[in-house]
Amino acid sequence: MPNWCANRLRVTGPKEEVSKVKALMEGSAAAPGYVRAAGEGIQLFLAGCAGLLRPICATEYAPYPALTVTAGSDTPENRAFTQWLVLLRSGAELTPETCVRLHALWLASGLQRRTWASLTDEQQTVIYALWEKKKHDWYPMIGGQVLSDKWNGLCLEEAPPHKSLPFDMLQLIPPRLDAEINGYNGRLLEGVPDGFTDTVDRCGTKWPHAHDLNLSYFAETTFDADFDTPWSPPAPEVLCALTARYGVTSEHWYAEAGCDYCGWATYSGGVQLNERCESLEWSEEADEDGYRDVTGPEWIIDNVASYGG
Repeated sequence: MPNWCANRLRVTGPKEEVSKVKALMEGSAAAPGYVRAAGEGIQLFLAGCAGLLRPICATEYAPYPALTVTAGSDTPENRAFTQWLVLLRSGAELTPETCVRLHALWLASGLQRRTWASLTDEQQTVIYALWEKKKHDWYPMIGGQVLSDKWNGLCLEEAPPHKSLPFDMLQLIPPRLDAEINGYNGRLLEGVPDGFTDTVDRCGTKWPHAHDLNLSYFAETTFDADFDTPWSPPAPEVLCALTARYGVTSEHWYAEAGCDYCGWATYSGGVQLNERCESLEWSEEADEDGYRDVTGPEWIIDNVASYGG
């Protein structure tokens, strides 16, 4: 288990925008678009490997050559698959706009009509082998109890199995399509970052959402969010993106006693305005359990719900 970094985020701004940030923090909405795009991307990847779809001209996908072994005929379905390959090869970020485009390509690929029962035994075997290798990484994007149900659920455009997570940072700093297919643990696409590395690089923390979230409401135009993140706080890029998207300002305090550090920063309009990071200060004497109290820096005292660790 990780050490936990304790965070407090104070958000201030126009009433309507603050309300939107609250909804993001609470994570009560349906699964975001990038989850569907990743799930449909996994199905397109499996379809390509099984030969259901092929590029319309000879091409190579170096990270996984089996995806594009041979060219196919120039059909609307294969043209859509070929355009999807371009986005996969470019490491497209799953922004809302890109997710709309990816969904249109998935629809044009005709996979809605390619239910599990319509596949040949050979195609099912290829898909099953890949699924068994990556099912633990791919499950969050694909629901169902057995592979045939999962495949048919995608064909029917059933909702992803999970709702949005509290303070889902990937809605602010979208993941890459190829990294999502490569999965959290990777070892599928050669030269493509695994989901863990991509997430840490983008969001600064390996599980990019709030844990043990608690919101404190002071007015319609401001609130505090206390939450934990594993090992480290959200990256400045996350909070820059938050304040840019919603037109709010935020003040962020964090502390991680296990690694003995704390910090504070302010953000507005997509820019980090101030920042400081220091070691925690401790009492000289320990209590009966051998623990010492945090005594400073002064600016961190009472500005986090705990000191992590």
